[in-house]
Amino acid sequence: MLTRAMLSGRGHPRFRTSLRWWVAERSVLGLFLLAFGSLVALSAAIAAGLSLTLESPRPLDARMTDVHQLTNLTLHALRACVGTDNLDPQDGNSAQEALSTLASVIGAIVPATLVGVVFIKMFSVRPFVWRDRVSVSYAHQADARDFAGQHVGSDHRILAVRFYNRMENLAVIDLSARVYLWYLRPSPHDGTPVFCKQQLHVLDQHGRPAQERTWFIMDRGSPLTVWIPVEAAVPELPIGEIQGTLLDGAHSVRMLVRLTAKAAGLGTEVFGERWFDLEGDDFELGRFAPIRPDVDADIRVWEGWPTFDSLLGVGERTTDRPRAGHPGGAGHRQPVTLRKAARQGRPGGRLTEAPALHPPGPPAPGTEL
Repeated sequence: MLTRAMLSGRGHPRFRTSLRWWVAERSVLGLFLLAFGSLVALSAAIAAGLSLTLESPRPLDARMTDVHQLTNLTLHALRACVGTDNLDPQDGNSAQEALSTLASVIGAIVPATLVGVVFIKMFSVRPFVWRDRVSVSYAHQADARDFAGQHVGSDHRILAVRFYNRMENLAVIDLSARVYLWYLRPSPHDGTPVFCKQQLHVLDQHGRPAQERTWFIMDRGSPLTVWIPVEAAVPELPIGEIQGTLLDGAHSVRMLVRLTAKAAGLGTEVFGERWFDLEGDDFELGRFAPIRPDVDADIRVWEGWPTFDSLLGVGERTTDRPRAGHPGGAGHRQPVTLRKAARQGRPGGRLTEAPALHPPGPPAPGTEL
């Protein structure tokens, strides 16, 4: 039965689109191609309209198949649409007068619109580059010495999310990272899927579980790591339990890492976030390959950048071997990360025995907590 709200067009759900945020999400090249392509298409339409409405002894089919004339009219209309030229309508031709007016109005609006787009892109800073996948290593392999020492001999795992600042001239300060778990679980009342959101603990600068990880400054190009204790064993992917939350029966499980910081000298805030699919190909068993900094060399030549998205030891793989079957039972996707990587020839796809548990030594050079 149709309700009054549905009949009046005020039903649910109600949405709207923000042009500002749509523009902010596009790349500069994408915006340029979109704007230029739209102007060319509109100019071609105006040129076709001018040819159709032209009062001429030439037959219509001859005018519409004259490629040279249509091209010239299109270029003339394009200059008019960007405000650098004017169309000259045929005397007494109302249709051409309307097309000429339309081109002039567009020519007045387009420059202002382009300036607005430039300002939106100028202030929509996206300074963070993320490592492609989350590495799932043993808890005793974390860079936090005290935390690692507490988990010697344990099969508990820890997640590592890596990122760095790509902006040459942007100093990022007061950076904080928070991590959230997002999934759907059937309601015990009627079985309807319910959105569940949970904040996960991360290791702070002292290696203790906390709500957020903070850094007072983020050096240009130097990768940082958010460590997220699983507090459970992970014999295979996908992860079946994290920080006491059993994911058996849950679906569409994702993890959100959100960054907030300030831009030094500008007084403005910068943000970054990345979603990782726990049921997809966004996680891999093994420890990430480190970046080894050299303060006397340019950041671009630091050892480790070619393997930034790989696991530790490309030649001597320390990736864990997944075991068949998942405690989550039916409804969970089969582990795909390593199998898919092996099919595609990625470094993370080589399956070898898991490394033996051993007391943690000093952190590898260039790894950051």
